[in-house]
Amino acid sequence: MALEGSLRDFDLFSLFNMIKIQGKNGTLVLSQGQEFVKVFFENGEIVGCDSNQVRMEDRLGTMLVRLGRLTGDELLAMIQLQRQTLKRMGTLLLEAGKVTPSDLQDALFNQATAILHRTFRWVEGDYRFDSMLPQDLDRDHFVPIPVDTVLMEAARIQDEWPEVERRLPGLDTPLGKSPGAQALQLDIDRDVSSLLDGRGQMQHGSSGLTHEQEVVLSYFEHAQTVAEVVQISRYEELDTCKAVADLLEAGLLQAASGASAKVARPWAVEGDASHSPKDWDPSPLLWPLVALAFAVPLALYVPHHRGSMNLGLASLQPVDVRVVPEGPTRLRQAWALRMASPKDGGTLLAKELGRPLDGKNPVPDLMKLPDPMKPQVPPAPEAASTPRLN
Repeated sequence: MALEGSLRDFDLFSLFNMIKIQGKNGTLVLSQGQEFVKVFFENGEIVGCDSNQVRMEDRLGTMLVRLGRLTGDELLAMIQLQRQTLKRMGTLLLEAGKVTPSDLQDALFNQATAILHRTFRWVEGDYRFDSMLPQDLDRDHFVPIPVDTVLMEAARIQDEWPEVERRLPGLDTPLGKSPGAQALQLDIDRDVSSLLDGRGQMQHGSSGLTHEQEVVLSYFEHAQTVAEVVQISRYEELDTCKAVADLLEAGLLQAASGASAKVARPWAVEGDASHSPKDWDPSPLLWPLVALAFAVPLALYVPHHRGSMNLGLASLQPVDVRVVPEGPTRLRQAWALRMASPKDGGTLLAKELGRPLDGKNPVPDLMKLPDPMKPQVPPAPEAASTPRLN
């Protein structure tokens, strides 16, 4: 039996907790407007997650680029190969040796948690749970996720997100490095080759920023919006926004005066500039030609007689058949016409209604008959004749 309802009556925390406690197997479908999220459970653990509106930054290949396990050019080549083979992106990457199974597991984990954490921010929607699991789940590379892990992180995001959102000027506001940030020497930019060779020692914290803040600051080489930085950041959306807020308060980021430069993501357009939308002005002859394309078939194929095989279009033609009623029906009509217009037998009225009478009205004019309600005077009796005697 399926379980369904509204998230206003049964929130996601209670729903996930119930599935975990009862060790359910099945598919939980969450919907909000046109977005659908599917969460697959087995023995109360999450074994898969999918969405019909997975954002570009949440796709598997893009997640690998964000995690630094794959370059944009390598992903672009894999996309072209995927078009030819129609194989899964994860399978192609493993076959080509671009990533390891561990890299793929990390990307699938981050993809699922990103979708789930965004879904837990829904304030309304519907849910439906069915005890059915698809057969094509990637059980080899998707490590089951405990529900408690998702619930704890979702609770943290719900608690911290309003405060972080208040500290940001807006997700669509272009931000850039301040003069102080441009003069700042970051630890991630230092030459670490001597450290890797064992000939030197790395100095930590010389910039006064955490490693996470330095990485986020490096994304603002050109003016970017917070939403664009989230798409390329290797960290979660909340952690990225929190780092941006800290950098703004430290005076290392500031609002950019001009428009933000678009983040270079060649795999987003799949490396083909011909697929990008172009502005074009329709010809003045476009709509007349469209109207002509509809008018010509109608003029040629609309039937002009009711004997056409196309009864639908033939019904648009004038009626040329008159149905003659049967005898009893014709007699009832004659009575009705006679009662409505007794002077002429309803002849004129019948013509106005389009039902002319054949000849005179066969119904007799009752007005010419004696009134049955008027008392009748009996005729006087004849005088009896007297016999005459001779």
